Amino acid sequence: EAQAAIAESLRERYRFLPYTYSHAAAVSFEGSTLMRPLVFDFAADTEALKQKYEFMFGKSVLVCPVTEPNVTQWKVYLPENKSGWYDYRTGNHYDGKQTVTADARRIPVFVRGGSIVPLASGSAQHAATSSQLDLCVYPGADAEFTLYEDDGTTTAYEQGASSRIPLTWNEKRQQLTIGQRKGAYADMPVTRQFCVVLPDGRRQYVTYQGERLVVDCAAERSFVGPAD
Repeated sequence: EAQAAIAESLRERYRFLPYTYSHAAAVSFEGSTLMRPLVFDFAADTEALKQKYEFMFGKSVLVCPVTEPNVTQWKVYLPENKSGWYDYRTGNHYDGKQTVTADARRIPVFVRGGSIVPLASGSAQHAATSSQLDLCVYPGADAEFTLYEDDGTTTAYEQGASSRIPLTWNEKRQQLTIGQRKGAYADMPVTRQFCVVLPDGRRQYVTYQGERLVVDCAAERSFVGPAD
């Protein structure tokens, strides 16, 4: 049982690498923060300021550590956020500024509504760029994210060998814009396969070649599999 839990945690770690790596770049180049106390993002929410253990991982992901043994449920406070929160594992939506009961058999994780979270597809097991990524959109408000990438193995990024792809979600139009790629690095994939994923499980596969690409998520039929 312990080995299974550890293996799942390792898989999630690698799956989160595009999100983590991009935020780590923001720490290095922009003075941002990765593990954020709730006061950083919810200073006006007095109940959020009382939480001793919850923290934001980057600006989109709320992590709620389970600090007691032998429990199967855990009380989680979701800070005030007009677009609410999504359970990372189930996709269920919850309003902010309330306490909910979460499954404690795994660390409860929620994603802020109005977020874009890039995740590795499949079974990535290293930091090097994968040609396939899931671009997970959590709607409710306009959102943006800069996907940072480099070769994942050398220090060539210190000399500028890296790329950035701007991602923008337009809530009114229900469109995700994958902007023009800026920069380059050795062995950078010229063509990428992105899968735009919504919390209800709908997904749309697109081919990206470094130029601006708009993905329309408003039409139900636009969400198709790679073979379609």
